[in-house]
Amino acid sequence: MSRLGSGVLAGLACALCAATAHAADGFYGNEPLFRPAYDLAWQEDYEDSLGFEFGLRYFYGMGGQNASIGPLDFSSEDASHFVELHARIDDYSTSTYLKGNLGVAGVIDGTYETPTSGGTQSTDSGTIVYGGADLGYLAMMGDSFGMGGFVGYQYLNESIDMGRSSFMTSGGGGDSHPNSLEVHGLRLGATARAEFGNAIDFTVDAAVVPTAYLSGTYGAFDVRAADPAVTPGNAATISGNLYGGAVDAMVGFRATENMVIRAGARGYYLTGPTETYFELRDPANPGVAQGFRTDGTIELFRWGPVVELTGTF
Repeated sequence: MSRLGSGVLAGLACALCAATAHAADGFYGNEPLFRPAYDLAWQEDYEDSLGFEFGLRYFYGMGGQNASIGPLDFSSEDASHFVELHARIDDYSTSTYLKGNLGVAGVIDGTYETPTSGGTQSTDSGTIVYGGADLGYLAMMGDSFGMGGFVGYQYLNESIDMGRSSFMTSGGGGDSHPNSLEVHGLRLGATARAEFGNAIDFTVDAAVVPTAYLSGTYGAFDVRAADPAVTPGNAATISGNLYGGAVDAMVGFRATENMVIRAGARGYYLTGPTETYFELRDPANPGVAQGFRTDGTIELFRWGPVVELTGTF
């Protein structure tokens, strides 16, 4: 091989080594030779587009019910203490959110009055539970303010103990059932949320309940209050289509980066027509029953202050 050819080969080898070294420096330095399929800043924004809240609430709920079944009137009032779990997920990339809650009365302190109660009686038993979920969209969004609407589901179990009326079974024996009233409702509402700096936030939800289905057993109903000569054949069942509204407002203070303390108030009101079904039996032939349906109305309401401790991440 000539000296000229050897020199050319050596020069090419040196140039190749230099290019390889430069490429390696570029890859491991600030300017990669091969860019990823998506921008790293976009990846960071995507990972931060979801926000989560989870916490515990205390609700001092003052509520009651008023029912008219045929010519008979029933009422109750209570001031109960609730423990509630709640959670919320915000998708900032689409301005949507999903939230839900579940609350149970740990202590019930109430009174009731029925046609057979002999006046106003006190009660500390029964079941009062609520829960639901809302899917919302913040159509108007700013740096520290959002406003929009939501659609949701509401569950209520307003079954305070109002006494039990006895009845004859088909076998001739006796029995009784407590109140057991459940409501499944549709919520349509507006929501607004604002932040003041990094420390204060404010949220308000206002909803109409255009339809809610009531079903269950009204154990406090005793047809003998209207006609002492009859023999009840079952615990009266009740159903109805209700409507009403609800409101919830909270103010929060961010105690730490991942902890918020909030306080506020909430309330709901539902009313509508009902239909109550009951049976009458002949004591001489208890296996044969005659059924009756009676129209009526009912009101359900509850309101009071709320405090919460929430973690955010």
